[in-house]
Order: sequence, then C-alpha cells, then structure tokens
Amino acid sequence: MRQRTEIRQRQKQEFNARFSAAVQILQMPVSELAEEIRATLDSNPLLEEYGTSDSQSTEIGEDLSTTASPTSNADLSQGLDYAAQIAEVQTVRKHLSQQLWTAGLSKARRTIAEAIIDSVDERGYLTESVNDIQQIVALSTTVTQQEITEVLHIVQQFGPPGIAARDLTECLLLQLEISSAPADTITNARRILLECFSELSERKMDQIGVSLEIDVSAVNAAIALIQSLNPYPGNQFGTAAEVIVPDIITRKVGNKWQVELNSLVLPKLRISSHYRNMIDGLEKDEGRTYMRKNLSNANTFLDNVNRRHETVLSVAREIVKHQHAFLEVGEAGMQPLKISEIAQSLNLHDSTVSRACSRKYIMTPRGTYELKRLFSVRIPNRFGNDESAQAIKHRIASLVEQEDTNSPLSDQQINEQLLRGGASLSRRTVAKYRAQLGIPAHNIRKRIKINQPKGEVV
Repeated sequence: MRQRTEIRQRQKQEFNARFSAAVQILQMPVSELAEEIRATLDSNPLLEEYGTSDSQSTEIGEDLSTTASPTSNADLSQGLDYAAQIAEVQTVRKHLSQQLWTAGLSKARRTIAEAIIDSVDERGYLTESVNDIQQIVALSTTVTQQEITEVLHIVQQFGPPGIAARDLTECLLLQLEISSAPADTITNARRILLECFSELSERKMDQIGVSLEIDVSAVNAAIALIQSLNPYPGNQFGTAAEVIVPDIITRKVGNKWQVELNSLVLPKLRISSHYRNMIDGLEKDEGRTYMRKNLSNANTFLDNVNRRHETVLSVAREIVKHQHAFLEVGEAGMQPLKISEIAQSLNLHDSTVSRACSRKYIMTPRGTYELKRLFSVRIPNRFGNDESAQAIKHRIASLVEQEDTNSPLSDQQINEQLLRGGASLSRRTVAKYRAQLGIPAHNIRKRIKINQPKGEVV
C-alpha cells in the first residue's frame, strides 16, 4: 500500500512538472522561445537543429516551423528583418524580478509574484485582474484571490513607487504612502484622488474645496503634491520593445485575412537518430538511463512547443475573425471582445487564452500590436449595436479634434453627444477615457489656446 501511494505521489509530481513546463512555453513570446530552444539544444544532446548536423536524423512529429501552421508563411514574412541580437535593457519587469529574488518569499508566493510581474506593462501598470492572475497561477498550484491580493501588495512595495498599480488613482495613492509631505497635505491629496478625481482632471479648485470642506490654499497644496507624483513609474526604464518580434503575421489576401505563425526566428528541431540509435547499443547502466531521460525530455519539449504553436495560432485566428473591421478601418472598427468569448469559441480555459496572448504581438498592414490590445470592454448602446471602449475612445478623440478651439467641449458635452449616438456611459467614464487618451480637460485646452503665441498652430 505504501509503495503504491509513493508511486502515485511521484506520478503526480511528474505530471505537475510537465504541466508547469508546458504552461511556461505557452506564455513565452517568440523571442524568448527562441532563447529557450537554444538553451535546450545546448543542454540536451538528443536534440539537434536542422541544417547544422551531418548526422542522419529522424523527425519527431513535423518540422516545428510548420507543425502549427500547415501552410507556409514565406510570403507573409517576406521582407521582415529582425536584429540578430537585442541589446540588454533594464526593463521594468527585469527590475521587479531582481527585487523579487531578494524579497525572501516562499516558493508559492514567489510563483504568484512572478505572474504579477509578468502582467506589468512598460508604464508600470498591472494589466491583468486579480481573478485573471488567479486563473493563471491555478494552472500550476492552488491559490485564492486573497493570496493574490496579499502578494500584489508586497510587489507594490518594490521600487519604483507606484509600481503594479491597477489604475492611475492607485498608482498615485501608493506614492502618497511614502511621501514626506505634511500629513494634512497627504490626507487632502488622498481625499481628492478618491472623492474628487473628475473635478481634479478639470481643475475645479473651488468645487473640490467645497466638496471636501477645505480652503483653497489646502487644495492647492494637495494638488501640487499630486502633480509632483509620477503617473507612469515604469517609464524610467528601457523598453523591451526596441525590437518587437511578432509571433503572428496577418494580411488580407483577396477578401480573407490570412493568419500565420512567424517561424523565421525559431531554430528547427528534431531528434538526433545518431544518439537515439546509440541508446539501444548501450548497456543497462547510468549512461543508458541518462540518454533515455534526455530522449524523454526532448520529446516532451517538442510536444510542448508544438502545442504552443497550435494554441497561439488558433487563438490569433479567432481574434482576427472578430476584429477584421479593426484591421480594415482602425480604432473606429474595434469590436467589443473578451478573453472568455475566445475561450468559449475554442473550448479552452480563459487562462489558456490569456497565456497564449501574453506578450505576443501580431504584425498587420496597419502596424504591429500586442494581441491583448485587440480585446476591448463592451459599452452598451441603446440602439442595439454595442460598441467597444476603444471605439468610444476614438469617437472622443474625433470630437475633440473637431471642436471649436475657442470653446472646447467639456466632458459633459462630449458625453451628451455620445449619448445621442446611443452610447450608455457616464460623464465620469468620459473623463477617464479622455485622460487615458492624454487629452487635457476642456478648461486647460482653452488655456493652451489663449496662451498660444500668435500665428502658432496647435
């Protein structure tokens, strides 16, 4: 009985290890996967690269460059030129990872922290919800949302201040926690961010003072403190996007969008028949055991990479199927789309789709985009045709671009025009979207116009 239990435990551990390896391969962008393949080639003698060995070899499965993509992408990738080496850059993720290894966390909490850091973008913001991170971590270990939140708070204590925030307000609040400003000023700044953010964006000082029952000088001091904070704590680091290598390439061929994997940067792998045949001639000793283990690891690695290709490609094709209007006309054509919708269409888990999209880029005729950018929140429309948040933002930008610069549109006026078009959203949401677009409040836009030197065009 004891022996049977030990066997089951060992089998479970082996399964968890293989599953964890498959998940890690799935989430890798093509540039990291190329590095992983090179490292595996160096460590496993049973694997070899096509075209670099004179030994007679037999493929395991199909060529990795075509396994997940039965049609060649030679035409789609024609003319692509990637830097042979990407300069070492201290990115925000690398900076956080360096702090993680000195934080003294348990293995379980370190796994959670790694998932959180992987979800931090170049600006320093967390791009995944606690629920999404829980689903990702749950692929390798059991975890609760409370545990995710606790570890998130730990990561948010890493430098720089404001890192891993879920929105601008939280980013600024985190920085206020370590501010050396007077306590009253910090308290007022916190209240402004939490209770009067919309008024702050429109610089309605008097209204803020009335709402919070503090005088104008206290309001000005608090706002000066807020303005001294960094809204994008990740921007001080380099960006890993100096050379973006897309995982997916798409273009319109006739009336259809063709979607293929970019395999140009990936070494082509196969099992070396020279070493595989050598195994049969070895005596049953440590050498044979070592070679058999490497053969098993090589097969598992090839299977994981093949499955990764298949998953990424199927997810990308499904996304393009939903977002062809965006590829045709741009932001105005962006459709509302959730990860769960793609997962349901492909009969996959939400976290699998999230991993398949994580840090993956798609090259299109309109430019190269992160796959996750092609998802967008649904905004109800009372006329029946729901819109995406991205399309709404495009409309806001268009309204501001066309406004009378002598009388800029307020958030309320923008909201009223959107409402006439059927969009169901609040003035506060309009203010948030406008701020995300980097568009100043209407009174500031008017001030810019007034203070503009004569003859200068905005």
